[in-house]
Amino acid sequence: MVCATAVALQWAPVSSALAQSAIPPVKPDLPFAPDVLDMNPDGNQSVTPPISYDPLSGYQGQSLAPTFGSTNQTYSPSFPFDSTAETAMDKATLYLVAKLSEDTPNLTKGLVWRVFDATPKEDGSYEQLAVIKDSDAEVRLDPGAYLVHTSFGKVTATTRHELTQGVTTGTIVLNAGGIRLDAALSGDQPLEREDVTFDIYDMTYDATGNRNLIAGNVKPGQLIPIGAGTYHVVSRYGNLNAIVRADLHVQAGKLTEATLHHRAGEVTLKLVSGKNKISLANTSWTVLTPGGDTVASGNGAFLDLTLAAGTYEVMAQNGATTYRDTFEVKTGFRDVEIEIDTEKAQR
Repeated sequence: MVCATAVALQWAPVSSALAQSAIPPVKPDLPFAPDVLDMNPDGNQSVTPPISYDPLSGYQGQSLAPTFGSTNQTYSPSFPFDSTAETAMDKATLYLVAKLSEDTPNLTKGLVWRVFDATPKEDGSYEQLAVIKDSDAEVRLDPGAYLVHTSFGKVTATTRHELTQGVTTGTIVLNAGGIRLDAALSGDQPLEREDVTFDIYDMTYDATGNRNLIAGNVKPGQLIPIGAGTYHVVSRYGNLNAIVRADLHVQAGKLTEATLHHRAGEVTLKLVSGKNKISLANTSWTVLTPGGDTVASGNGAFLDLTLAAGTYEVMAQNGATTYRDTFEVKTGFRDVEIEIDTEKAQR
């Protein structure tokens, strides 16, 4: 069972222009402040994501491709600029800003820009010329063609720019949003959140039939910037078979929040003997499904397990004797002790 809110984006044509000197607008410090990311999406729009490709990172998947925005950017040089200097007149200046979507404020914190020469070297790689972090991109270069790789969390974009003398500006619309995940037991019962992790996968499969992992080992409540699109989410409670899956849609400039509900419980197995129910040390454990598949194994007087709700068979070997029994795990079990009695179990 999954409770989720999901959300949208717009496309805009390529746009760049000579900018006039002015002070750029003040940008929020945090990329997911309420005025940057819509925390209360209406969820009325739906988008079918196209296939996008990033030539520098090599990523290809079902996500919304970043674009240039249509709004020209005002520009005020952050470095000394002497318009009479011969070297300055020969240079081209590129000034770029990035947004989650067309109608959101500019991003700063969390951004990384990498500028490359657009002409590949003999080995096929590209020469990196500049790296800018946590700010707008502002570089002075010789006129020519350049590639700019923009990254924000798990979102990347590569754009090509043909520069001439003067100032060229542009907006990179990342078509990205955020995803925040949580987990609970069925019936909204709480669980041990530190035992829960999430993996976020692309919806497409590679040649071997596996999905592309976008973000792994994500913790409950962790905010992940991610490209707009549909993703396959896997929630694991413990490290055995308590697994829940869901497909979630993320829209540009919006926050998608989802709670995945597990049907699982926590139990402790122990092999006991005699009227005093003394736990036997040096016990070798094997836990099986009704179909005979091994779920867990271990050694010791106790075996702590987090299991999906259901019925299981257990084999407990102590010395030369193996004891067999069945037990049931119910949703919401918390530190429930299950005793395997040597006098009642099958041998």
